[in-house]
Amino acid sequence: MSDTPLAISSLVDCVHKSELGETMKNFAERLDARMKELKISAAELSRRAGVSKAVISRMLSDPSREIRASSLISIAKQLKVDPVWLFLGRSADSLVRDIEAGPGMVPVWSINELSSNPISDAWPHADTGRKLATEREGHLIAAEADNDQLVEAGITPGSLCLIDLGDAAPEHNKIMLARLDGKCILLRAIKGLSGWLYSVDDPRAGALGEEKVELLGKVIEIRLPS
Repeated sequence: MSDTPLAISSLVDCVHKSELGETMKNFAERLDARMKELKISAAELSRRAGVSKAVISRMLSDPSREIRASSLISIAKQLKVDPVWLFLGRSADSLVRDIEAGPGMVPVWSINELSSNPISDAWPHADTGRKLATEREGHLIAAEADNDQLVEAGITPGSLCLIDLGDAAPEHNKIMLARLDGKCILLRAIKGLSGWLYSVDDPRAGALGEEKVELLGKVIEIRLPS
């Protein structure tokens, strides 16, 4: 495995605003809002959709849990909404347009937005209002750094970190997107004698053992803030 620091690209970012211009809500919030709008309780939705009340309760309280496509479609049908909108917060038509356009643009998320939208499978397909141009392929997102805790890797506030969510295997000295106590954070992977450790540049911050963090993806490129 290579110990060389992450390469920093100075390519044009091509980040732009979308036409949505609205504050995003996560899946649980959209589900809860629609149920309240139609005055449907969890018990009634369970009966109509054929999905257990326990599953619906978990969707509302723990939106990071995996959602079966069949359950999502059944619930969306009873709530009379587009299942793609319910899951991603965008219309099926807009998703299809992105698919037809092919790879090349990935959504840009803030770290706080990732933390408040815990279904990581949905991140690459969401419309956050900003996009980043890339020639790389994969299950990709871009995350905007909000601090300088990894400045030695070239990550400063406003830097855009291209992250491959399909590769969450730790690699020495690589920057990983991780979840810690429900919050997303960028951490450096360090191969220790007894396993993997994760830390930032400041030694006073200490290091976390692999049992403390959930790895979500690996930073594969850094774009400097414009």
